[in-house]
Amino acid sequence: MRLVAAVVVSAVIGLLAALWGSEASAGVLGAAVAAVVSVVALGAQSEWQRQAEAARRRPEALQIASLGGRFPLVRDLRDPIAVGVHPAETTEREGRLDRVPAYVTRDIEPHLHAALRRGGFVLLVGESTAGKTRAAFEAIRLLHPDQHFVAPSTREAIAVLLDDWDATNGCVVWLDDLERFLGPGGLTTSTLHRLLISDRQVLVLATMRSHEYDRYRDRAEIEASGPAQEIWRQGRAVLRQAQVVHVERRWTNTERERARALTTDPRLVRALAGDQRFGVAELLAAGPELVEGWQHAWVPGHHPRGAALVAAAVDARRAGYHGPLPAEVLQQLHEGYLVRRGGTELRPESFRDALTWALTPTVPAGANSLLLGNIEHGLLAFDYLIDLPAHDAIPEPVWVAVMDLASPHEAYTIACNVYLSGNFPLALPALRRAAEAGIGQAEAILWESDAPMRSAEDGLAVAKQRTRALRQEFGADHEETLMAESMVASFTLHCGRHSEARILYERLTGRAVSILGDNHRVALGLEFGLASSTFASGAHDEGLALLETAVQKSISTLGPGDLAVLDRRRWVVQLLMEAGRDGDALERLTALETDCTHLSAMHPITVSVRRMASQLHHHQP
Repeated sequence: MRLVAAVVVSAVIGLLAALWGSEASAGVLGAAVAAVVSVVALGAQSEWQRQAEAARRRPEALQIASLGGRFPLVRDLRDPIAVGVHPAETTEREGRLDRVPAYVTRDIEPHLHAALRRGGFVLLVGESTAGKTRAAFEAIRLLHPDQHFVAPSTREAIAVLLDDWDATNGCVVWLDDLERFLGPGGLTTSTLHRLLISDRQVLVLATMRSHEYDRYRDRAEIEASGPAQEIWRQGRAVLRQAQVVHVERRWTNTERERARALTTDPRLVRALAGDQRFGVAELLAAGPELVEGWQHAWVPGHHPRGAALVAAAVDARRAGYHGPLPAEVLQQLHEGYLVRRGGTELRPESFRDALTWALTPTVPAGANSLLLGNIEHGLLAFDYLIDLPAHDAIPEPVWVAVMDLASPHEAYTIACNVYLSGNFPLALPALRRAAEAGIGQAEAILWESDAPMRSAEDGLAVAKQRTRALRQEFGADHEETLMAESMVASFTLHCGRHSEARILYERLTGRAVSILGDNHRVALGLEFGLASSTFASGAHDEGLALLETAVQKSISTLGPGDLAVLDRRRWVVQLLMEAGRDGDALERLTALETDCTHLSAMHPITVSVRRMASQLHHHQP
């Protein structure tokens, strides 16, 4: 339309020039108009190419697409299982197979419907098989049947769909199992802002298991250290934007009475007659029976190899990889589990028999099994199993396998999980791959852990570029912008420009305190950065006093066991050593060694403390 308008306008101007202007002026004006039309045409051509490329990538980026590869309407969705609802036992009704029982109204619906009418970002939280996805699906079918249904197929697909956002107006963005979409490359506050800040009546509707939701609560932040906290901050920042609706696993008496009214469905009748320790939806999905079958399978001569396959698949998801595992990878990983439980003494069955058993539904006509999928497309652990208590530590081969399979953004999330488990060397390859893909947080972790992959100058350039982009999108006072600016100051300090870094920290600390409060983690980190740059710039006495004050404030706010606190104490020792003040450094290091005994031997802080202790004792007369 811009091109047509430009052509029409140029034609009119050219005609007027020909009628009333001189021949020379008409020529000049004609050339100018032609240039304008050429620029508009090039712009239009570029836009057409962008739209064509977005349309080409759209079907692959969608979990469910219409026949034309576009966004389907909510009212056209017929199968709840396609959007993530757990199937139940299959029955035949009126000549067709029925895999989903009739929907029973839940007590949370008034709260849920009110949230959906307000719009924005709505999140249903509950345990596996609590009925979150079914409640969400039925609610949008009732309230938003004429809106488009946009379900990204992967975390990276969100960015693809945003490039194609002009193709829809009025839609529900469906994010079942939200944890799969959180983090760099997926749903951050930035992408959520782009999804919602428009005149298109967009609703973002998500579900999340309680276990995953708890990982992003404030108390979980103490488990992260340094830049590794950024991925948790991003996740929490997204969750804080949501209207949260909690769905209980166990049904209320009112809900059970409603279910009893649907007595024609034998599946509901059996679920209502089951143990009331379990929820009705939980029993429909046969979760407790699957767990019992898995535990019993370890008995010698039963299905120990099958149980080992399930254990490996469960740990892959616990590690943060939620895609199907290739059968050959699962076959390789499960051997370690089998050996640890007794190996040949268990009289394990063949791999084929084990896989057949793990894929077999609990009941003959059931739909849920311990493993979902098939050999051709990969195998996935039933999510009910992931949140069971009393899990052992995830074996190293599982971490390595899933990081190799994951995309760079997924690998970064998994690497952070490895990092938090204390095995930093194992996380290094995935962190480097993520940093090479442009994930700045990964590069920051590498720098803080003395394993940089590029120069401080290059890191500074990337941090400045990211800061400019966030300022333009969110403004100067947004938390993400402040975090990016703190990375600019940090890399400036790494470049050895201590006085310049001190000035940056002084300006930024005051702003952060006024915006976020003086006890916010970002503000605490900036105060420590200001103290570090002051000491490094040569003002040792002033800097040491600021460092002590910053560390004590962090201890009183975050607690003495907080990893960020331990990391800052480590940096104080490092700075004192670099300044040649070995006596002061040794005094602080001795206290730090005592407080780090709960960390694993391979934790970056432990490794650094050992190295500094060796250096200091070597220097002693």
